[in-house]
Amino acid sequence: PVWRETGRVGFGMQASKAATSALRNPKTAPRAGLVKAIWERFQLYGFAGLSTAIALTLAFVLLISLPVALHNKTASPIFPDKAQLNFAILVVHIITAIPPLALGMFAFSRRVRNASLRVHRWIGTTYCVAIWISAATGVLLALANQHGIIAKLGFGGLGVGWFLTTYLAYKTGRAKDIVNHRRWMIRSYALTLAVVSIRPMFLMQPPFGLEAEAWFLIATWACWVPNLCLAELYIRATKPNGKLKYAFG
Repeated sequence: PVWRETGRVGFGMQASKAATSALRNPKTAPRAGLVKAIWERFQLYGFAGLSTAIALTLAFVLLISLPVALHNKTASPIFPDKAQLNFAILVVHIITAIPPLALGMFAFSRRVRNASLRVHRWIGTTYCVAIWISAATGVLLALANQHGIIAKLGFGGLGVGWFLTTYLAYKTGRAKDIVNHRRWMIRSYALTLAVVSIRPMFLMQPPFGLEAEAWFLIATWACWVPNLCLAELYIRATKPNGKLKYAFG
């Protein structure tokens, strides 16, 4: 067979069935090797960039957001005349949002899953329970948001979507439906990353000459809807093992 004779194809990568087919057709071999190389580099650099963004966001939440919240001791008026309860809900929302952000990358790790299924399940259970609490308190905070109905629906939609996608990821995982478990976990983590998306939006100057209030309303949707769209594209373009689903050439 061709792959036994060549050993490797393009950019030093191990030949596969697709690569073997490409080798038999010299016109498609360079394109197949190039696409595969680009995709592997994209995943590598994407992982590195995402890990850096998550680390910076965790540092921001732990060193700035949480201390400021604890210092100010104020929150949206979810329940009138119950300032301490409102403040407690805000703190719980912030604290329970931290484990999913930190553990999510490990939940996707094949190395962790293959080394210990028990650890993988512990990570997954912690991830899910923390999200359910953070999402529920997030919906309460969204309903009390003082920036109007657009902000309420934006943050509220994020909370509901976060809760439901995580529940479906948990349900399919318990049912050992690995393909759909992966899909719902990707959607869930895309919504988890809303906290990463929204930080630069709140820190930057409003673009295009927008007023700060208008930019805030846009951010309540822009921090999670594009994430979910990108997650869906990734799901549809890849196989369960993360490799590209479609042949090129």
